[in-house]
Amino acid sequence: MFRDLKASLFQIIYRSMITAGLILTLFILPFSDKAFANYATLLIYHKFDEYRTPSTSIPVEDFERQMRYLKENNYNVISLDKLLWHIENKKPFPEKTVVITIDDGYKSTMKAFQVLKKYNFPFTVFLYMEGVGRYPDYLTKEQLDQLKKYPKVTFGNHSYAHLRFGRLLKKMSKKEFKKFVIEDTEKAEKRFKKLIGYKPVYYAFPYGEYNKIYIEILKKRGYKALFTQDPANVSENISPYLIHRQPIVGNWGDLKHFIRALNTEALDVEYHYPDIGFIDQNPLPYIKAKLKHPEKYKNCEIYVSELGWSWAKEKDGFLVWEDLPELKRDKNRIGVKCTNKETGKKAAYFWLILN
Repeated sequence: MFRDLKASLFQIIYRSMITAGLILTLFILPFSDKAFANYATLLIYHKFDEYRTPSTSIPVEDFERQMRYLKENNYNVISLDKLLWHIENKKPFPEKTVVITIDDGYKSTMKAFQVLKKYNFPFTVFLYMEGVGRYPDYLTKEQLDQLKKYPKVTFGNHSYAHLRFGRLLKKMSKKEFKKFVIEDTEKAEKRFKKLIGYKPVYYAFPYGEYNKIYIEILKKRGYKALFTQDPANVSENISPYLIHRQPIVGNWGDLKHFIRALNTEALDVEYHYPDIGFIDQNPLPYIKAKLKHPEKYKNCEIYVSELGWSWAKEKDGFLVWEDLPELKRDKNRIGVKCTNKETGKKAAYFWLILN
Protein backbone atom coordinates (compact mmCIF):
# COMPACT_ATOMS: atom_id res chain seq x y z
CA MET A 1 0.00 0.00 0.00
CA PHE A 2 2.80 2.39 0.95
CA ARG A 3 4.55 1.51 -2.33
CA ASP A 4 1.32 2.27 -4.32
CA LEU A 5 0.90 5.61 -2.52
CA LYS A 6 4.52 6.49 -3.25
CA ALA A 7 4.02 5.63 -6.93
CA SER A 8 0.84 7.76 -7.10
CA LEU A 9 2.57 10.72 -5.50
CA PHE A 10 5.45 10.35 -7.98
CA GLN A 11 2.98 10.34 -10.91
CA ILE A 12 1.21 13.46 -9.58
CA ILE A 13 4.53 15.31 -9.16
CA TYR A 14 5.76 14.15 -12.58
CA ARG A 15 2.54 15.24 -14.33
CA SER A 16 2.69 18.61 -12.54
CA MET A 17 6.22 19.11 -13.77
CA ILE A 18 5.20 18.25 -17.33
CA THR A 19 2.22 20.61 -17.13
CA ALA A 20 4.40 23.37 -15.70
CA GLY A 21 6.88 22.76 -18.49
CA LEU A 22 4.14 23.03 -21.09
CA ILE A 23 2.82 26.23 -19.51
CA LEU A 24 6.33 27.65 -19.39
CA THR A 25 6.80 26.71 -23.05
CA LEU A 26 3.53 28.41 -23.97
CA PHE A 27 4.72 31.58 -22.26
CA ILE A 28 8.15 31.45 -23.85
CA LEU A 29 7.20 30.56 -27.43
CA PRO A 30 5.33 33.79 -28.28
CA PHE A 31 8.46 35.73 -27.31
CA SER A 32 10.95 33.49 -29.13
CA ASP A 33 11.23 35.97 -32.00
CA LYS A 34 13.08 38.28 -29.60
CA ALA A 35 16.10 36.15 -30.45
CA PHE A 36 16.00 37.85 -33.87
CA ALA A 37 17.97 41.07 -33.43
CA ASN A 38 16.98 44.02 -35.62
CA TYR A 39 18.54 43.11 -38.94
CA ALA A 40 17.53 42.38 -42.52
CA THR A 41 18.56 39.45 -44.70
CA LEU A 42 18.99 40.20 -48.41
CA LEU A 43 18.86 37.04 -50.51
CA ILE A 44 20.52 36.74 -53.94
CA TYR A 45 19.36 34.26 -56.53
CA HIS A 46 20.57 33.87 -60.12
CA LYS A 47 19.07 30.94 -62.03
CA PHE A 48 16.34 28.36 -61.48
CA ASP A 49 16.35 24.80 -62.85
CA GLU A 50 19.47 25.55 -64.92
CA TYR A 51 21.21 22.19 -64.59
CA ARG A 52 24.05 23.12 -66.98
CA THR A 53 25.32 25.66 -64.43
CA PRO A 54 24.61 24.16 -61.00
CA SER A 55 26.92 26.55 -59.13
CA THR A 56 24.61 29.52 -59.82
CA SER A 57 21.24 27.76 -59.97
CA ILE A 58 18.79 26.13 -57.61
CA PRO A 59 15.78 23.89 -58.35
CA VAL A 60 12.47 25.76 -58.43
CA GLU A 61 11.14 23.20 -55.92
CA ASP A 62 13.79 24.38 -53.44
CA PHE A 63 12.93 28.01 -54.13
CA GLU A 64 9.24 27.25 -53.51
CA ARG A 65 10.16 25.52 -50.24
CA GLN A 66 12.16 28.58 -49.13
CA MET A 67 9.37 31.04 -49.97
CA ARG A 68 6.87 28.84 -48.16
CA TYR A 69 9.19 28.81 -45.14
CA LEU A 70 9.19 32.64 -45.12
CA LYS A 71 5.40 32.74 -45.34
CA GLU A 72 4.69 30.06 -42.74
CA ASN A 73 7.20 31.56 -40.28
CA ASN A 74 5.84 35.10 -40.59
CA TYR A 75 8.86 36.76 -42.20
CA ASN A 76 8.54 40.42 -43.11
CA VAL A 77 9.41 40.47 -46.85
CA ILE A 78 9.99 44.08 -47.96
CA SER A 79 11.00 46.04 -51.06
CA LEU A 80 14.34 47.75 -51.66
CA ASP A 81 12.63 51.13 -51.24
CA LYS A 82 11.52 50.17 -47.74
CA LEU A 83 14.94 48.71 -46.92
CA LEU A 84 16.62 51.95 -47.92
CA TRP A 85 14.16 54.02 -45.86
CA HIS A 86 15.35 52.19 -42.75
CA ILE A 87 19.02 52.73 -43.65
CA GLU A 88 18.65 56.40 -44.57
CA ASN A 89 16.63 57.16 -41.42
CA LYS A 90 18.64 54.85 -39.12
CA LYS A 91 15.46 53.05 -38.11
CA PRO A 92 15.96 49.47 -36.85
CA PHE A 93 14.38 46.79 -39.00
CA PRO A 94 11.37 44.87 -37.75
CA GLU A 95 12.28 41.35 -36.70
CA LYS A 96 12.50 38.71 -39.45
CA THR A 97 12.95 41.23 -42.27
CA VAL A 98 13.90 39.80 -45.68
CA VAL A 99 14.58 41.26 -49.14
CA ILE A 100 14.55 39.05 -52.26
CA THR A 101 16.85 39.89 -55.18
CA ILE A 102 17.59 38.06 -58.45
CA ASP A 103 20.71 38.94 -60.43
CA ASP A 104 21.31 38.96 -64.21
CA GLY A 105 17.80 38.55 -65.61
CA TYR A 106 17.90 35.02 -66.99
CA LYS A 107 14.73 33.62 -68.56
CA SER A 108 14.39 31.23 -65.64
CA THR A 109 13.53 34.30 -63.53
CA MET A 110 9.99 33.76 -64.86
CA LYS A 111 9.83 30.43 -62.97
CA ALA A 112 10.69 32.21 -59.73
CA PHE A 113 8.19 34.93 -60.61
CA GLN A 114 5.30 32.44 -60.53
CA VAL A 115 6.28 31.45 -56.98
CA LEU A 116 6.80 35.05 -55.81
CA LYS A 117 3.45 36.07 -57.25
CA LYS A 118 1.78 33.15 -55.45
CA TYR A 119 3.10 34.40 -52.10
CA ASN A 120 2.57 38.06 -53.01
CA PHE A 121 6.20 38.91 -52.20
CA PRO A 122 8.04 42.02 -53.41
CA PHE A 123 11.34 41.36 -55.18
CA THR A 124 14.06 43.04 -57.27
CA VAL A 125 15.72 41.93 -60.51
CA PHE A 126 19.16 43.38 -61.29
CA LEU A 127 19.44 43.35 -65.09
CA TYR A 128 22.51 42.60 -67.20
CA MET A 129 21.66 45.22 -69.79
CA GLU A 130 23.61 43.89 -72.78
CA GLY A 131 21.86 40.52 -72.42
CA VAL A 132 18.21 41.19 -71.59
CA GLY A 133 15.88 41.66 -74.53
CA ARG A 134 18.67 40.44 -76.82
CA TYR A 135 20.48 37.17 -75.96
CA PRO A 136 18.76 33.74 -75.93
CA ASP A 137 19.29 32.90 -72.22
CA TYR A 138 17.95 36.23 -70.96
CA LEU A 139 14.53 37.76 -70.42
CA THR A 140 12.83 38.94 -73.59
CA LYS A 141 11.21 42.35 -73.91
CA GLU A 142 7.81 40.63 -73.67
CA GLN A 143 8.82 38.88 -70.43
CA LEU A 144 10.10 42.15 -69.00
CA ASP A 145 6.74 43.72 -69.85
CA GLN A 146 5.03 40.86 -67.98
CA LEU A 147 7.17 41.47 -64.92
CA LYS A 148 6.53 45.23 -65.07
CA LYS A 149 2.81 44.60 -64.62
CA TYR A 150 3.44 43.08 -61.18
CA PRO A 151 3.15 46.01 -58.73
CA LYS A 152 5.73 44.59 -56.31
CA VAL A 153 8.69 44.26 -58.67
CA THR A 154 11.69 46.62 -58.71
CA PHE A 155 14.44 46.66 -61.32
CA GLY A 156 18.07 47.60 -60.81
CA ASN A 157 21.18 48.03 -62.94
CA HIS A 158 23.71 45.17 -63.12
CA SER A 159 25.98 46.96 -65.63
CA TYR A 160 26.03 46.77 -69.42
CA ALA A 161 28.95 44.42 -70.06
CA HIS A 162 28.85 42.41 -66.78
CA LEU A 163 32.62 42.34 -66.23
CA ARG A 164 34.73 42.01 -63.10
CA PHE A 165 35.02 45.79 -62.93
CA GLY A 166 36.68 45.84 -59.51
CA ARG A 167 39.82 44.16 -60.87
CA LEU A 168 40.09 46.16 -64.12
CA LEU A 169 42.04 48.87 -62.32
CA LYS A 170 45.06 46.52 -62.38
CA LYS A 171 45.07 46.71 -66.19
CA MET A 172 44.23 50.39 -66.64
CA SER A 173 45.23 53.79 -65.36
CA LYS A 174 42.74 55.50 -63.02
CA LYS A 175 41.74 57.83 -65.88
CA GLU A 176 41.12 54.91 -68.26
CA PHE A 177 39.24 52.98 -65.60
CA LYS A 178 36.92 55.90 -64.78
CA LYS A 179 36.19 56.47 -68.46
CA PHE A 180 35.47 52.77 -69.01
CA VAL A 181 33.09 52.48 -66.04
CA ILE A 182 31.26 55.72 -66.88
CA GLU A 183 30.75 54.64 -70.50
CA ASP A 184 29.50 51.20 -69.46
CA THR A 185 27.10 52.72 -66.93
CA GLU A 186 25.77 55.26 -69.44
CA LYS A 187 25.10 52.50 -71.98
CA ALA A 188 23.35 50.40 -69.34
CA GLU A 189 21.18 53.32 -68.18
CA LYS A 190 20.19 54.23 -71.73
CA ARG A 191 19.05 50.68 -72.49
CA PHE A 192 17.46 50.32 -69.04
CA LYS A 193 15.31 53.40 -69.66
CA LYS A 194 14.30 52.09 -73.09
CA LEU A 195 13.23 48.68 -71.74
CA ILE A 196 12.00 49.56 -68.24
CA GLY A 197 10.92 53.18 -68.64
CA TYR A 198 12.93 54.98 -65.96
CA LYS A 199 16.50 55.56 -64.81
CA PRO A 200 17.76 52.99 -62.27
CA VAL A 201 18.68 54.06 -58.73
CA TYR A 202 19.91 50.65 -57.48
CA TYR A 203 23.05 48.89 -58.72
CA ALA A 204 24.41 45.42 -57.98
CA PHE A 205 28.12 44.87 -58.63
CA PRO A 206 28.73 42.10 -61.21
CA TYR A 207 30.33 39.11 -59.47
CA GLY A 208 30.04 41.14 -56.25
CA GLU A 209 33.39 42.85 -56.99
CA TYR A 210 34.07 46.51 -56.27
CA ASN A 211 36.72 49.09 -55.45
CA LYS A 212 36.63 52.66 -54.09
CA ILE A 213 36.82 54.47 -57.44
CA TYR A 214 34.01 52.31 -58.85
CA ILE A 215 31.80 53.14 -55.86
CA GLU A 216 32.51 56.89 -56.13
CA ILE A 217 31.57 56.91 -59.83
CA LEU A 218 28.21 55.28 -59.11
CA LYS A 219 27.52 57.59 -56.17
CA LYS A 220 28.15 60.63 -58.37
CA ARG A 221 25.76 59.23 -60.98
CA GLY A 222 22.97 59.37 -58.41
CA TYR A 223 22.62 55.76 -57.31
CA LYS A 224 20.86 55.53 -53.95
CA ALA A 225 22.22 52.12 -53.02
CA LEU A 226 24.86 49.64 -54.19
CA PHE A 227 24.71 45.90 -53.50
CA THR A 228 27.53 43.40 -52.95
CA GLN A 229 27.72 39.62 -52.62
CA ASP A 230 29.41 39.78 -49.23
CA PRO A 231 27.55 37.02 -47.35
CA ALA A 232 26.23 38.80 -44.27
CA ASN A 233 23.06 40.43 -43.00
CA VAL A 234 22.59 44.15 -42.43
CA SER A 235 21.49 46.53 -39.70
CA GLU A 236 20.29 50.08 -40.25
CA ASN A 237 23.92 51.17 -39.76
CA ILE A 238 25.17 49.60 -42.99
CA SER A 239 26.54 51.94 -45.67
CA PRO A 240 23.96 52.28 -48.48
CA TYR A 241 26.88 51.91 -50.90
CA LEU A 242 28.02 48.51 -49.58
CA ILE A 243 24.88 46.54 -48.76
CA HIS A 244 25.55 42.86 -48.05
CA ARG A 245 23.56 40.06 -49.63
CA GLN A 246 23.39 36.32 -48.92
CA PRO A 247 23.95 34.15 -52.04
CA ILE A 248 21.44 31.29 -52.25
CA VAL A 249 22.99 29.31 -55.10
CA GLY A 250 24.56 25.93 -55.82
CA ASN A 251 25.76 24.25 -52.62
CA TRP A 252 24.40 27.22 -50.69
CA GLY A 253 20.94 26.75 -52.18
CA ASP A 254 19.40 24.19 -49.84
CA LEU A 255 16.95 24.89 -47.03
CA LYS A 256 19.54 24.22 -44.32
CA HIS A 257 21.86 26.96 -45.56
CA PHE A 258 18.86 29.23 -46.22
CA ILE A 259 17.74 28.97 -42.59
CA ARG A 260 21.31 29.46 -41.35
CA ALA A 261 21.55 32.66 -43.41
CA LEU A 262 18.29 33.94 -41.95
CA ASN A 263 19.49 33.22 -38.42
CA THR A 264 22.86 34.98 -38.62
CA GLU A 265 22.70 38.45 -37.10
CA ALA A 266 24.27 41.60 -38.53
CA LEU A 267 27.53 42.62 -36.86
CA ASP A 268 28.18 46.38 -36.78
CA VAL A 269 31.86 47.08 -37.53
CA GLU A 270 32.98 50.70 -37.05
CA TYR A 271 36.45 50.31 -38.55
CA HIS A 272 38.47 47.63 -40.29
CA TYR A 273 41.90 47.17 -41.82
CA PRO A 274 42.59 46.48 -44.60
CA ASP A 275 40.07 48.76 -46.23
CA ILE A 276 37.90 47.61 -49.14
CA GLY A 277 39.45 47.26 -52.59
CA PHE A 278 43.15 46.93 -53.35
CA ILE A 279 45.43 46.16 -50.41
CA ASP A 280 48.47 48.40 -49.88
CA GLN A 281 50.88 45.62 -48.85
CA ASN A 282 51.19 41.84 -49.02
CA PRO A 283 51.57 40.04 -46.71
CA LEU A 284 49.26 42.12 -44.58
CA PRO A 285 50.80 43.14 -41.22
CA TYR A 286 47.49 42.25 -39.56
CA ILE A 287 43.72 42.27 -39.96
CA LYS A 288 41.87 44.31 -37.36
CA ALA A 289 38.26 45.29 -36.75
CA LYS A 290 36.55 47.50 -34.18
CA LEU A 291 33.02 46.51 -33.21
CA LYS A 292 30.36 49.09 -32.44
CA HIS A 293 29.17 47.12 -29.37
CA PRO A 294 32.02 44.80 -28.34
CA GLU A 295 30.43 44.18 -24.92
CA LYS A 296 27.60 42.24 -26.63
CA TYR A 297 29.82 39.55 -28.13
CA LYS A 298 32.15 36.67 -27.33
CA ASN A 299 34.16 34.00 -29.20
CA CYS A 300 35.09 36.20 -32.16
CA GLU A 301 36.81 34.86 -35.27
CA ILE A 302 38.34 36.43 -38.38
CA TYR A 303 38.12 34.90 -41.85
CA VAL A 304 40.08 35.19 -45.10
CA SER A 305 38.82 33.25 -48.15
CA GLU A 306 42.08 31.48 -48.89
CA LEU A 307 43.06 30.95 -45.25
CA GLY A 308 39.79 30.09 -43.51
CA TRP A 309 38.79 31.06 -39.96
CA SER A 310 41.11 31.97 -37.08
CA TRP A 311 40.30 32.95 -33.49
CA ALA A 312 40.64 36.73 -33.08
CA LYS A 313 42.85 38.26 -30.41
CA GLU A 314 41.61 41.28 -28.48
CA LYS A 315 44.12 44.11 -28.54
CA ASP A 316 43.51 47.78 -27.57
CA GLY A 317 39.80 47.52 -28.31
CA PHE A 318 40.29 45.74 -31.66
CA LEU A 319 39.82 42.20 -32.86
CA VAL A 320 43.14 41.25 -34.46
CA TRP A 321 44.75 38.53 -36.59
CA GLU A 322 48.51 38.97 -36.88
CA ASP A 323 51.36 37.21 -38.71
CA LEU A 324 49.47 36.46 -41.90
CA PRO A 325 51.12 34.70 -44.84
CA GLU A 326 51.32 36.27 -48.30
CA LEU A 327 47.96 36.17 -50.09
CA LYS A 328 48.03 34.47 -53.48
CA ARG A 329 44.51 35.05 -54.78
CA ASP A 330 43.44 38.12 -56.78
CA LYS A 331 40.32 38.40 -54.62
CA ASN A 332 39.60 37.56 -50.98
CA ARG A 333 36.69 38.20 -48.70
CA ILE A 334 37.47 39.03 -45.10
CA GLY A 335 34.92 38.29 -42.43
CA VAL A 336 34.42 38.81 -38.70
CA LYS A 337 32.11 36.48 -36.82
CA CYS A 338 31.13 36.59 -33.12
CA THR A 339 28.53 35.03 -30.84
CA ASN A 340 25.88 37.32 -29.36
CA LYS A 341 25.99 36.75 -25.58
CA GLU A 342 22.25 37.42 -25.17
CA THR A 343 20.73 35.54 -28.11
CA GLY A 344 23.42 32.89 -28.58
CA LYS A 345 23.37 33.55 -32.32
CA LYS A 346 26.29 34.14 -34.65
CA ALA A 347 26.73 37.66 -36.01
CA ALA A 348 28.90 38.41 -39.05
CA TYR A 349 30.33 41.17 -41.24
CA PHE A 350 32.26 40.76 -44.53
CA TRP A 351 34.16 42.94 -47.00
CA LEU A 352 36.15 42.46 -50.21
CA ILE A 353 39.86 43.00 -50.80
CA LEU A 354 41.77 42.81 -54.09
CA ASN A 355 45.41 41.87 -54.54
